[in-house]
Amino acid sequence: MAVVCASDEPAGVILYDRISGKSRRLQFSSDNRVGNINCMRLTGIDIDRYLYSFYEGDEEYCDPHGKLIVGNDRWGRLPHKLRSGIVCESQNMDYSGDRPIMRSYQDSIFYLIHVRGFTRHRSSGVKHPGTFSGVVEKIPYLKDLGITALELMPAYEFIELEPVSEKNMDVMDAYKELEPKLNYWGYKESFYFAPKSSFAEPGVKATDSFKNMVNELHKAGIELIMQFYFPKHIMPSYILEVLKYWVHEYHVDGFHLMGENIPLTLLGSEPMFSNTKLMYYGFPTDEIYGNSVPRFKNLAICNDDYMYDIRKFLKSDEGMIRNVLSDLRAVDKRLGRVHYITASNGFTLMDLVSYDRKHNEANGENNKDGNPYNASWNCGYEGATTRKAVLRLRRRQIRNAIAFNIFSQSTPLILSGDEFGNSQKGNNNPYCIDSPLTWLNWNDLERNRDIYDFCKKCIDLRMSNKILHMDRPFAMTDYCACGCPDLSLHGEEAWKIETDDLTRHFAMLYADHYADVDKDGKWLKSADKSRKGGFIFIAVNMHWSLHTFAMPKIHPDKKWKVIIDTADAEDETYELGENVKRIMVKERSIMVLMTES
Repeated sequence: MAVVCASDEPAGVILYDRISGKSRRLQFSSDNRVGNINCMRLTGIDIDRYLYSFYEGDEEYCDPHGKLIVGNDRWGRLPHKLRSGIVCESQNMDYSGDRPIMRSYQDSIFYLIHVRGFTRHRSSGVKHPGTFSGVVEKIPYLKDLGITALELMPAYEFIELEPVSEKNMDVMDAYKELEPKLNYWGYKESFYFAPKSSFAEPGVKATDSFKNMVNELHKAGIELIMQFYFPKHIMPSYILEVLKYWVHEYHVDGFHLMGENIPLTLLGSEPMFSNTKLMYYGFPTDEIYGNSVPRFKNLAICNDDYMYDIRKFLKSDEGMIRNVLSDLRAVDKRLGRVHYITASNGFTLMDLVSYDRKHNEANGENNKDGNPYNASWNCGYEGATTRKAVLRLRRRQIRNAIAFNIFSQSTPLILSGDEFGNSQKGNNNPYCIDSPLTWLNWNDLERNRDIYDFCKKCIDLRMSNKILHMDRPFAMTDYCACGCPDLSLHGEEAWKIETDDLTRHFAMLYADHYADVDKDGKWLKSADKSRKGGFIFIAVNMHWSLHTFAMPKIHPDKKWKVIIDTADAEDETYELGENVKRIMVKERSIMVLMTES
């Protein structure tokens, strides 16, 4: 055991016997002090029988490096005498066959969950709702949808309910609160080395439950990404130590970093993380890489830029087409990019098309919290309605949003529940709410099966056509001399696109042949040279009026088939006739057409 003690006060370890209830103090010896770090080695004790804490002078406190925290085991209760359990690392888990999955960003589909909210609702049908075990039970669902990486909101030990004290009294007084406020999300300073105890099923250590979840996800080919929030005063060396521990001990595949003063150069240059995904708002790539290119692209940008651009375009704002065209094909040779239309802090996808304004009354803050601007549109009526025209338009807008998200070239992230119409009744900041409002209602999966089927279809189409998720920028030229560029842009006239501020429609033609060659036009080793190569044509019309698109002339033996039409509620696939010169794309809709290879 080791702890930092900067003062000369007597300091040591307090051991608590869980059976007898007795405790004893063991003082650190000056012989085992290195700088301000005091150390102690204990042997011959039953690690499951004892808990411990540290003392310095008259102060007793829980180990900030504790690997198992006891006293906050029951969710939503005030913590009781927080102490640390003694953990034998890697016990009870056979990791001998486990290896980093190292799936590229371009081949990934991310899915964001709150561990408790994901299965807490009784409709989830799991044996242990709201736990790591509940996540394991939903792995077949994730596989069926096409998810390759699961991202967890804070799942390390945070104190979700704290008693009112002088330290936080001013905040409480501001909202006239007499009761402590729940921190459901967990974005706060925490015990970063320990999995959250209340997310473990009864009778199982959080350490074992978390390891089992990671192991089962890996068996299914799904990576595990953890969100970590660090306030700006957290030391860089401590952050590095935390992340190293989770990679070494729990085999996690990556981290979505949040907070200020994150030591990006330190983390991005750490050899241990060369095959671990790291995501943040941006990275100083020149400081990290110099002039080199990483063998495995492990760093990725993850910010709100894409989200607001697509949201504005989705509701037909003017002046967005240039940004959107850039967003849809944004890749970098040294950085990945994870994009999303919805995230934990903001509207769900269903609410994005159902509310113009936030409705956070349930938070107890007079609807003053949360972002007042969401770039949302209620499709003509605020909130729940039975108006058929409004409901049809909302369904279409949801399909449009899913299509944008999945068919963008970088890595899509799906907010859990968006694929079956989850709603939080217009609350865009339910950070303090633990109720059916924030739990996924799995009954919506059947009520909104059409949304799920559409999302799954888009993912299947993306993953089965490499040209839709290439890991390099498109050259926009015919560098293979095959008669067509790798990607070309079109409008009402073929090979020509308007980009003025009033334009809200465009089309993209992908030549599938380029998925089989490298950037120099040479065949890839994995390529099937007998494959002729087909074409994919994506026509986007976010205008409130119908538009026609000229179909570019390609090989005469190619016949077009409509694969996706977001204006079609049934989403049926059908072939077009021969020599099709123009197609009509209805208002606020997207069409995806393909030819056979």
